[in-house]
Amino acid sequence: SAAFSSWRDEDPPVRQQQGLPNSTIRWIAVQLGSATQERLRVTADLIVVAYFYLLRICEYTQSLRPTRTVPLRRQDIQLWNQGAIIAHTAPLADLLRATGATINLENQKNGKKGGVVHHAASGDPGLDPIPALARLVHRIAHLPATTPLGTFELEPTRLQRVSPGDITSAVRLGAVGDNLADAGYSLDRIGSHSLRSGGAINLALNGYDQVVIMKMGRWSSNTFLTYIQSQLGELTQGISTSMARPMRFHRVGT
Repeated sequence: SAAFSSWRDEDPPVRQQQGLPNSTIRWIAVQLGSATQERLRVTADLIVVAYFYLLRICEYTQSLRPTRTVPLRRQDIQLWNQGAIIAHTAPLADLLRATGATINLENQKNGKKGGVVHHAASGDPGLDPIPALARLVHRIAHLPATTPLGTFELEPTRLQRVSPGDITSAVRLGAVGDNLADAGYSLDRIGSHSLRSGGAINLALNGYDQVVIMKMGRWSSNTFLTYIQSQLGELTQGISTSMARPMRFHRVGT
């Protein structure tokens, strides 16, 4: 039925990928963000943006199979400085002073159009999606507004673009660099979906309610709960203490 089809389109892969902690995203931002290869630097910026904006891989890279999703383009990004829009053609120094950024998703995997997500700058120099977006925009500011985010030039007439494989390789490298194996992670269950999953888990651990998480991730149902994984010890912190607290209750029903 149409309802079942809609649920299938919503998100989760058959074998759930494990959500990444922000320590891994920070490792990627610092280590790959300072790499000599431009591809790695662009990949690092995309990963930071994907994590904070809870993006699906097809929303910021070109899918290997046909999809109705339109990956983010330069024209879909607005950078703000205290409520005023910053032109994409402004110097990089001005773009990096942005205090917030909005992304506009023209068509999403679940068929919804016009999704809008905004973030203010985190203020953390090692992990902030706004400077990452500023750099991504600056790299392609001289190209048509329809140029996909994650595009970069190796030479003036040779454009390249970060691929889904680049993202997967980078997040797995980050997992190794952040030593996630010691935290119970399996490398073969880490991939591009781990960014969206990790972002949702981070919001939950910071006390944000379901409405906020659904809005940030553009979920139309509670399917995002599949990302708030039960195997994370921090999610059940204090529950046993509460359950062991002396308490006696009486029945009022039949």
